[in-house]
Amino acid sequence: MAIADAQYRFVDVDVGAYGRTNDLMVFKNSFMGRSVYNQNFDFPPPEPLPGTDAPPLPYVLVADEAFKMSGNLLKPYASCGLDITKLTFNYRLTRARRMVECTVGLLVAKWRILTTSINLKVETVDKVVKAAVVLHNFLRSKEPVIMEPIPEDSRMASITTFGPRSSVAVASMRDSFANYFRSDTGRVDWQDHYV
Repeated sequence: MAIADAQYRFVDVDVGAYGRTNDLMVFKNSFMGRSVYNQNFDFPPPEPLPGTDAPPLPYVLVADEAFKMSGNLLKPYASCGLDITKLTFNYRLTRARRMVECTVGLLVAKWRILTTSINLKVETVDKVVKAAVVLHNFLRSKEPVIMEPIPEDSRMASITTFGPRSSVAVASMRDSFANYFRSDTGRVDWQDHYV
């Protein structure tokens, strides 16, 4: 499991789960996942969305459909019968999730040992992967990544906690993000070309 930022650096990783376990169970059983779901992860305080004076919203992690949504972890709307606001939200969330996928891709491309089975003891493999992550982050500060630019106002905010929240409150928070992405303040020119 990994959390990445907009500069293709790892913010947090959890190494060592078995490949046959589904993503949700790996996350829920990891220190990272327990910290996120128990509001113990070190998130910045909530802020209003850029360009608004609306009530503050938490910084959030973005995840795919496999994860359980919480006060600081968003996932897409289910794909049936979505209106344009929800379709836009899903598209923008997918663009944000792409950051971690690209970050892992850059890590694997640089450290080719990660492309195949590593014939070492399990605890040594964990150390090899963690060392590769640390070296990756170090090199990201020295070697710029040339990728397709993402417009500045399309980047999702980093990460934050918002205290215990009911599923209704979490769904309402997701709706607030969705409405923001369709508003004049939160929209980006390119989003309607892909929805």
